[in-house]
Amino acid sequence: MRWFDKLSNRRNIVIGEAIFIVSLGVYLLTICPTIYWEDSAAFSAVHSVLGIPHSPGFPIYVILGKIFALFPIENLAFRSNLMSAFWGSLSLVILYFLMLEIFKKTRPIGFTLPLSIITGVAFLGFSSAFWLQTTRAEVYSLNIFLTLLLLFLLIKWSKKKEVDYGFKILISFSFVLGLSFANHPLLMITLVPAFLVFLLLHEFRWGGGSTLQGEPSGRAPAPTGDFKCFLNSKKILLLLSFFLLGISLYLFLPIRSNLSPVINWGRPDNLANLFSYLTRSSQSTSITTNSNAPYLNRFWFTLSFPVNQFGLGFFWLGVLGALVMFKGSKKLFIFTFLLFIFNLFTATWACDFSLRNYDLLGYLLPSLSIFAIWFAFGIFFIFGMVRKNTGEGLVTFLRSGDHKGLPYIFRFFLCGVILLLPLFQIVRNWDQCNKRSNIWAYQYADQILNSVKKGALILVGDDNTLTTLWYLNYVEKKRADVKIVSGSALTQKSYRDQLREQYPEVRLPKIDLQNSAKLTSDLCRLNTDKMPVYCQYYSSDTAFAHHLSPAGYIFEYHPQRVALSDSDIKMQKEFLENNFKNKKFDPITKEHFGNVAFNIGVFYNQLGIFPISLEYLLMALDVDPSNSRIYAQLGKAFLKMGEMSKAKEFFEAALELDPYNQEIRKALENI
Repeated sequence: MRWFDKLSNRRNIVIGEAIFIVSLGVYLLTICPTIYWEDSAAFSAVHSVLGIPHSPGFPIYVILGKIFALFPIENLAFRSNLMSAFWGSLSLVILYFLMLEIFKKTRPIGFTLPLSIITGVAFLGFSSAFWLQTTRAEVYSLNIFLTLLLLFLLIKWSKKKEVDYGFKILISFSFVLGLSFANHPLLMITLVPAFLVFLLLHEFRWGGGSTLQGEPSGRAPAPTGDFKCFLNSKKILLLLSFFLLGISLYLFLPIRSNLSPVINWGRPDNLANLFSYLTRSSQSTSITTNSNAPYLNRFWFTLSFPVNQFGLGFFWLGVLGALVMFKGSKKLFIFTFLLFIFNLFTATWACDFSLRNYDLLGYLLPSLSIFAIWFAFGIFFIFGMVRKNTGEGLVTFLRSGDHKGLPYIFRFFLCGVILLLPLFQIVRNWDQCNKRSNIWAYQYADQILNSVKKGALILVGDDNTLTTLWYLNYVEKKRADVKIVSGSALTQKSYRDQLREQYPEVRLPKIDLQNSAKLTSDLCRLNTDKMPVYCQYYSSDTAFAHHLSPAGYIFEYHPQRVALSDSDIKMQKEFLENNFKNKKFDPITKEHFGNVAFNIGVFYNQLGIFPISLEYLLMALDVDPSNSRIYAQLGKAFLKMGEMSKAKEFFEAALELDPYNQEIRKALENI
């Protein structure tokens, strides 16, 4: 076992390779085979056409995605998803070597160290938050790779800063930091204070000697301050230059925008537009959460996030590990704790308050990675306690008889138990993270394109519909005759300019910010004489509803009022029932199709066909039984019908799911 006790570079490389191969293998078994919902479909389309996605543009992610799009395997969406799996697996390798660097400060002895680290890495890699980022196209697996690489470089620098190449490590850190800003600046900028604290802590020299972990001992610490590196103007300029080199990838946005790609969101083709695009000052939406819950309640939710991801029993191992780190190296603990807490603050402020929101899970990966490090410390501490209190007694017993092989059996038994622990994560999260059969987004967009007439204009109202149609229409060239317009972006000048260039034959209505909902009906009315017009129903305009007829998931617009026949209503209802019945949807798919049925129910409510409206609302509830909006609408429907007891029942259910919604609370109080 002597070979196992030495942390040789060769063995660590082999372990790193094994981590990459095993994790990538699992991710490929569960990866989405085509486009997924939300931003994922948009990124898949952007990678192929080398377009401009939503702000802040993610230039390094887009460029790397274009490289992966060139791989001659499967379909283009799969290649984008594959990139997420690749960076996710590589992140786990970096985490392994990061933990090795951190653990070296504790001078551990024995075979238990790599097992503790592998277990911590596996618990993170197969947590639902991490795993879900590797099965679809998203920026978060690349972001956590760059974040962990930055941590590794900082830890490495702190131990090599006195040698010749120590400053070179800091230069590498500056360059990677710039690249990180070119991927997800909000997540990165909120971690910068922790980076600065770490640099300052390690540029102080403390009087009174030091321990093996770099902590002061003996008399009270007296900082003398050694800032030679950071007071050297040439070195500061060099660090800044490499940071700017990394962040200069943002120049891709105006350069590519001027070439008019088919997806050119925000049109950042000049400095003014670029500034407006990056700051989102021209957009009606905000990056902050729209949750009704107070900030402190949301923060408590995110603070308990490791419990959800690791399980309550294993959560306490992370807490124990944090205490062990605090005792062993206060500098490291302060650094990791600041990373952990700053990331929680950011996610609480910027994301919707729901575990259905996969962006929230992606935002929280830095804090979850820190917890995985603490978790590994806890495992290692338990290993040490078992070895100390049990191993010595066992060895004494063995020495009294002819049982020389049993100590090794005991050690291998401990190894087996620890290595089996990650199976807990895999089994627990497999169903939630397995997207291998998830083709609903593709089929949804395909059905819409197949249901419209030649040369049609489709006015969409939600991102799920917009981005999935982008992929099929722009990337796979399905129904190239169709024109796709986002109704929610019609008030943005940059988007209107793009539409004039892309679809010059489409007439755009005048902007009326006081009545933006009227833009939908105006656009339909202005173009119906030149082309077939289709739209989703997401308007409160009753007059507009009377000009629509069902066409599968969407509606066709007619210049004259439409009197729907029973066969029209029956055909649409049968279509939705056939597409929803006995389908095992994941939470995001449930939410989308629940909203589809919900909006159709609202449409029939606007027409005054209340029994049909109620059927669709109940269908929406059957598809997505945890959506508070559906319960609230059902409460309003029963209230209109005079059934107070049922109305109260549904309002109470809605309030239970969304306890801070004042509109629902007020409606319940008025019954």
